[in-house]
Formats: sequence, structure tokens, C-alpha cells
Amino acid sequence: MSGETLKVLIADDQPEICEILEALLCAEGHVTRTAKNGREALELACDFRPDLVFLDIMMPVLDGFAALEELLRRFPEVNVVMMTACPEVEMITRAFKEGVIAFLGKPFDMAAIREILRAIRERKDTGCAADFPRQEYSQCG
Repeated sequence: MSGETLKVLIADDQPEICEILEALLCAEGHVTRTAKNGREALELACDFRPDLVFLDIMMPVLDGFAALEELLRRFPEVNVVMMTACPEVEMITRAFKEGVIAFLGKPFDMAAIREILRAIRERKDTGCAADFPRQEYSQCG
């Protein structure tokens, strides 16, 4: 793996999504933790201090938007990528307004995830802003 190892928190109530992301990230040499809801993600973030959080929107206990608000309040430097199986234009717009660096529809493109990782490593290495990939989305239904 080239570049710096990242600490990545994956928050999704679907275990298979966590497993897929964790396998990819670990294969790239990154350190991961997983959470099954927003509240658990916040608790893990306090100790783990992730560089990157993959955050599902629709989760029990505390949804992704509520978790995002609290994550960015506590850790303004954290990079957050929001994910959902059913992206809507309003949801995507809100996510970017609230501070995410990227938004992924499920199923997601592994190349887009690798590009996000590359951009974050570049940002950490240079201290400069990096361009994050944009994924095309289709409406559900």
C-alpha cells in the first residue's frame, strides 16, 4: 500500500456492508472499527479518533444525519462519507451542506472508495484540499 495508514470507522446497521468495507480497507493496510448505529459510532470515535468515517444514513438508535452533526461538532477535522441504499437529491444536498466530503449510493463502486482514500492521504500528506470523487446516483423506486 502506498501512502499513510488511515484509521477508518464504518457505521452501518447492515453487517455485510461493514464486512465488505472492512475487507477492502484492511487489504489496503488501514485500521478499522465498525459500529451498528450512530450512537455506537460516536462512542467509538471518542477513543479511536478516526481519519475517515463511512456513515450510513438510515440506522437505528441514532441516524446518520444526527451522528454527522455530533461527529463534526466533536471532531471538526474528521472526513465523513455518507452512504445510503436509496439516495435522493435532497439527501445528497443536505449531506454536503452539513460537511461530508463524499456521498456514496449502495451498492458502491470500490474504485470510488479507493479514490476517496487516495484523496484523504494526499490531504494529510500535503495539508492541501483534495478533490473527492463524485458518484452518479439513481433514484429508488
